[in-house]
Order: sequence, then structure tokens, then C-alpha cells
Amino acid sequence: MAVILSLVAAGLSACAEPPANSTEGVFNSPVGIAINWPYAYVTNGNFGLSADKHGFLSTIDLRIALTRGDLCVIRRLKTDPFLGKIVLSNDGKTAYVTDRRINTVLLFDLSDPANPQPISINPQVGFAGIPTALQPYGLALSPDGARLFVACEQSGHVSIIDLATNQLLTSTTLANGVNDVKYDRQGKYVYVTNLRINTVSILDSANGNFLTSFGVTTARTLTGYDYRGLDFSPDGRRLYVASSHPAGLLMIDATLLPLNAAQAVIRTAPMDGAPMGVAVRPDGKEVWVTNFDSDSVIPVDAETGVPLVSLPASGGPCDIRFFARPERPDYYYALSVNFKGHNLTLYDAMTKDQIWGIP
Repeated sequence: MAVILSLVAAGLSACAEPPANSTEGVFNSPVGIAINWPYAYVTNGNFGLSADKHGFLSTIDLRIALTRGDLCVIRRLKTDPFLGKIVLSNDGKTAYVTDRRINTVLLFDLSDPANPQPISINPQVGFAGIPTALQPYGLALSPDGARLFVACEQSGHVSIIDLATNQLLTSTTLANGVNDVKYDRQGKYVYVTNLRINTVSILDSANGNFLTSFGVTTARTLTGYDYRGLDFSPDGRRLYVASSHPAGLLMIDATLLPLNAAQAVIRTAPMDGAPMGVAVRPDGKEVWVTNFDSDSVIPVDAETGVPLVSLPASGGPCDIRFFARPERPDYYYALSVNFKGHNLTLYDAMTKDQIWGIP
């Protein structure tokens, strides 16, 4: 019982407080999302430990989702509980998912994209992943698809995985509370947010070495901010970082990084309660932010930082991604993952309308 309670407590800092009485539905404590048309994949951590105490990976058919939200979940694959974020390989044939409970990155075969299958790194011991440092959560794939950088919250390490051998290469020590990870557009640097101290760290992507860190100077420099999701503009010139407490979106001049990090923060756009996820619309004109405590998603003008509208979400939105139909590649939709609501919300990202919430 002590082990279970400690794992639940660890999950609080990754996606705030888990529901006290969650019941198993189409989703259960969903945390992360990755999209490769025509499918989306959602990690469900089951932080409330309902039913038979498993997590699962949900597969969504986006073609169905655009017309019928109640029918779009086509598969749920059982996994360990306490899953974290998910990324896909460049060819879309493999999914990588962090598993906070057993300190690994799990692999799933997407050769049949509608029917994910677990990949065992060590078949002799059953379904096994790639070991990392303690409590992996956010992860990022290198532009060439050769490496994963994984933020391990409890130990404060960033684990670096060689995907040619599926082995841990090394772990860079930062600070307890590392949360999310992002490569810059050129693939030279890796950016790591921290939910416990006022820093975004920059690592050399070639060797994982720490280069510098930056944040917003406050009276409580080390505890004044809680940094979560992050994303770059399509041209790589701007970086946007969610600050959970106090609530805001940091707008950063990435051209000044890493050499002039102290001058890089342009402004902080005000947000609702506890921003978590950040996604730049593919045309670069807007930045969408999920606000966990206020159950809202806010599109922001990417140039001025002005919030455009507050859209409703159903209970603790914590991650968000865009997609477009092949026949209309310049018309975007957004899917928000709602941790407390145990569901998703689909938005028309051009009209700013909510289309549906599921289940």
C-alpha cells in the first residue's frame, strides 16, 4: 500500500491532483497525446487506480472523430498504470511512452497503425521497456530519429536513449522536478522545463551536456515559477513555455539562446489557472495553452502574446495537439487531453469552436 500511495503522490506533480474516485471509462486519467493522421494515440495513467489497476493506450480514428466523437476510440491496449507522455518515430511506425511506475520507456509497434502492439526489449522477461532514471515523464525524439531525451522527475536526470540499440546511453543530472523536453528546430539543443524551480535548462543535443538555464527573475527566484509544456514556432525563432504558478505563457526569443539566455524572455502573457500544455499551430500564428485548474484552453496570438478567447475543456486539460485533413492541409483542428475529466475535447482551431467532448 505504501508503494501505491507514493506512486500516486508522484503523479500529482506531473499532472496535478488525481481524482479521488475515478471510474474506468473510455479514458482514465489521460496524460499525453501523439498524432499521425489518420490516428491519434492517448496515454491513460489510471492515477485513481480504478477497476483492475491498469493503464492503457487508446487509439482514435480522426476521420470518425470529425463527425462522431462517441465512436472514434477504436482500440484500448492495456498497459501498466502511471503512464506519462508519448512521441512517435519519424516514420510513424513506433510509439515511445514513459512509464513512471517502473522507470522505463515502453515501445509499441504501429506497423498496423490502428492496432498498436507492445514491443519487448527483453522477450525473456515479457513486455519490457528501456530503463531510465527515476519517474520518466516528458520525452523528445531527435530530428534524425536516433535518440530520445527523457525528463525523469524524481531523480532530476535527463536520460538519453540510443534508439539503434534501444539502450540507455547516459543520464545528465539537472534538478529534481524536470518535467518536459523539446528539441529546437535545428536539433542542436534540447530544452528541459522544471516544475519545482524557476528554470528552463538547455543541453547540447550531441552529448547531453548542460549548457545554461534561464527563467523569470522573481523575489523567490528558485520557487516562484512552475514550468511545464513548451513548443517552438515553425521557424524556430520563438519558444513558448507554460508557467503554471503564477499562471502565464513565457514568450522567448530563441535566437538569443543559449548565449544570451538572460535577455531571451520577451514577455509573459497572462493565462488562467495552472497552464500545462503548449502547442504552436502549424501555421505559426497562434499558440494554444491548456489551463489545468480553470478547465480552459486559451489560443494566444503568437506575435503579440494577446489571449484571443477562453475555450471550455472538461476537467484538467494537460496536453494538446493539432492536426489537419490531407485534403485541407491548412485547416487545423486541436485535441485536448483532459486528465480530471477522463476525456478529450476536439476544437475547430480556425473558428475557435468546441466540436465535442468524449466520452
